Amino acid sequence: MKEKMKSSKQVVYKADLQRVGSLVDESLTSLSEYARIGSWKETEKLIRQRNLLSKRSSTTLQGILAAIRRRFLSNHEFLPNGYLLAKFVTKDIPKIAKIQALYPYICESDQLIKTLILNVVARKIKTFNSTLTKPDILSFIENEQKHHVELRKWSDYLKKRWIRGFLAFLRDFGIMEKAPSNKLIKPLLRVETFTFFMLGLLQKNLTPHEALHNTIWRLYFMEDLDVEQLLINAQARGWFYYSKAGDIIEVKPRCKSLEGWLNECLG
Repeated sequence: MKEKMKSSKQVVYKADLQRVGSLVDESLTSLSEYARIGSWKETEKLIRQRNLLSKRSSTTLQGILAAIRRRFLSNHEFLPNGYLLAKFVTKDIPKIAKIQALYPYICESDQLIKTLILNVVARKIKTFNSTLTKPDILSFIENEQKHHVELRKWSDYLKKRWIRGFLAFLRDFGIMEKAPSNKLIKPLLRVETFTFFMLGLLQKNLTPHEALHNTIWRLYFMEDLDVEQLLINAQARGWFYYSKAGDIIEVKPRCKSLEGWLNECLG
C-alpha cells in the first residue's frame, strides 16, 4: 500500500501550540494512566478527580486534556494508535525514547508545525552550525500567508506567541539547544522508538521499501543510511530480520505484531 495522495482540500493552519505548549510530562502521565485503565473517558475522569497533572485551573486542565486527546487519540494514517503509544510509554525504557515517540503525533496533529519542520528546520539542520531565529520563522509564516488566508488574521502578538512556543517545542524535543542559543541539533533517534514506528508501518501493510522511506523519518531529519543503521541496531536486539542485496530488501519482524513486541520484547 503506497502513501495516499494529499487531499486537494486546502490545509488550514490553526493557532494551537501557543495555548498549551509541548505538554511532554503531562502527556506521559496521561498516556500511562490510559494504558492502565484502557478507557480514555475514564482516564480523563480520574485525572480530574485526583488532579494528576497538578493544575490549579479547571479551564487550563480542560484545554490540556483536549490537546492530548487531539494529538494522540486521533487516527494518524501512518502512526500506531494512541493505546499502543500509551503502552509504549509505560515500558522500562529510557525516558528520551518515550519523549521521542510523542513528537510525530504532535507534528501530524498540527500541520503548521509539520510544514515548518519539513520545509525550514530540515533544510537548516543540514547546514554547518545551523541556527533558527524568530525572524526566520516569522518570514516563513508571512510567506505562507500568500496561500493561507487564515494566517492573515493572526495579530502580531499572536505570531510572537506562536513563534516562542515553536522554539520551546524544538528545545523540548532536543532539536535545539537550550535558550538563549538558537542552534539546531539533529536528534539521535532511540532504537526503541524506531522499532515502535517501524513495526507500526509494516503492520499497516507497507512494503519494506515504503516503510523505510516513509515521511516519519524525515521528521527526525534522517537520511537513508540513518534509517538502515537503526534497522541493523534493531536486528542486533533480535527485533527484526534484515537483509539487503542490491535493490532487494527483506525486513521481517520477529514478533507477529506491534502489540506482541510491546508485550513480549519490552516486557
